[in-house]
Amino acid sequence: MRLIDLHVDWLLQYANESVVFDPTLYAGAETRQGQASGYLQACRAAILSCFRRSEDWAGQSDPWRALGELITRIEAEFSGRLLIGPDDFDRWEDDRDGMAWGLIGIEGFDALVRSADDLPRVSGLFDRGVRLFQPVYTEANVLAGSSVVGDERGLTDLGYVFLETLLNLSDENSRPRPIFDLAHLNQRATSDVLEWFSADPDRLGRVLLVYSHGAPAHPGFDTPRALSIANVTRLRELGGIIGLGISPPFFQTSAEIKQAIETIAAIPFQGRLTHEGIAVGTDFLGVNQTLTGLSTADEVVDWFQSQFDRGTAKDLLHDNALSLIARSTGGRRSGG
Repeated sequence: MRLIDLHVDWLLQYANESVVFDPTLYAGAETRQGQASGYLQACRAAILSCFRRSEDWAGQSDPWRALGELITRIEAEFSGRLLIGPDDFDRWEDDRDGMAWGLIGIEGFDALVRSADDLPRVSGLFDRGVRLFQPVYTEANVLAGSSVVGDERGLTDLGYVFLETLLNLSDENSRPRPIFDLAHLNQRATSDVLEWFSADPDRLGRVLLVYSHGAPAHPGFDTPRALSIANVTRLRELGGIIGLGISPPFFQTSAEIKQAIETIAAIPFQGRLTHEGIAVGTDFLGVNQTLTGLSTADEVVDWFQSQFDRGTAKDLLHDNALSLIARSTGGRRSGG
């Protein structure tokens, strides 16, 4: 049994040695290297975050070029193992014992989308292979309210246009689809996004919904970043996927993780009481601290197998995320 991880800051392991980053802005990154130990063997696939710290983005004269450098690094590191279209999905399914494959995601458009003039670039990202779009990271964005204290905005007018831009990347036919990531939105903006999807069922077939990493409650944060129960309920009604973090500050103990899983599973998923729609977003290399026994992907797999029956563990670790990847790449889901 292997993990499909909905969020990993894979490139941060190079923060102190790569020309892509300024090492002075990523102090402490070297202490997280253990989180990547054995990762490519323990995972079947991961959503690879294109991430820069806010001050890093602020220092870039051309943010879009700086984003391109991150994507290029991922393309080089996962050459031949990127999940983009149906053919890639089929090859991945045939490569069950190989190293992890990747699906490219953008973690925050704060520095990238500043006006409607920037939105045509989104289609270029999709054509290049980007599949996950997380619009917000901090309050500096112009698309929606963030989890930063004091940011009370909902989805902005430009945020609605951003959603329409993603919608226009796909159609009703079986083909690659963009994923909209709710991570880092505040409660009001999350509610606005879910209401937009609810207003037209056709949208759910063309843009996929995920909350890639986090928890229903974040007692370790001083920001209102967690999903409210009302938004969890609406997200599960819509068939969206929730990727649970497995480290502080999301959770302080492993028992809290298990309780959160059961709390979510008690909320109907498209009318069914089930563990469907729940997956794992480790946030490895982006978290400063891990829990004992949950510090590597291997340990995550072992813990889930020790806490749940085999079928449930497989759903949580693999199959629920597999469904998202299959729809995003336009692939045909198979069993196993």
